[in-house]
Amino acid sequence: MGDTRLSIEEAVSRVEILDLFARYCHAIDRYEFSLFADVFTDDVVADYSEVRDPADEPIIHGRRAFAAWLEESMAPIGAGMTHYMTNHLITVDGDEARVVSHNHVLNVGMGGVYHSRAVRTPEGWRIAEIRFEARYFAPVVDRLNAAMAAGGTSV
Repeated sequence: MGDTRLSIEEAVSRVEILDLFARYCHAIDRYEFSLFADVFTDDVVADYSEVRDPADEPIIHGRRAFAAWLEESMAPIGAGMTHYMTNHLITVDGDEARVVSHNHVLNVGMGGVYHSRAVRTPEGWRIAEIRFEARYFAPVVDRLNAAMAAGGTSV
C-alpha cells in the first residue's frame, strides 16, 4: 500500500470541509437559510431534481434561489428537523475538493447521498456545486422484511 499520510494543509482542509457540511445541516435544521452565506458560493449550482416538483426547473442556480426553494419546500415542517451527514469521502486538489456524503433525515423516511464540489474562497471553504441523490427508507425496509420472511424471520 502507498503512503496514506496527509499533509497538514490537506488535513486542515478536510476538517474545514467537514465543518462546512455540519453548518449546512444546522442551517437547514434550524430553518435559518441566512446562514447559507457561510456555506455556499453566491453562484452555487444545486441539483435536487430527484425531490423537486417535476414542473420546476431541475437545477437551481444561485444561493438565494436555493435558499428560497428550501424555505418554501420545508415550510410545512419548519425548524426542528435533524440531519445526519456521515461517511464523507473528501478528495482535496489544491483549492477544490470533491465530497461524497451520506445523509439521513431523522424526521422523514428518506436520506440520500450528496455529491458536491467545494472551493476555497478568501472567506473559507464553500460549496459551489451540490447534487442530492435521494434514498427512501420504506423500500429498503420492505426488501429487508421480504428477505427475512423468506427465511422465516422479519424485522
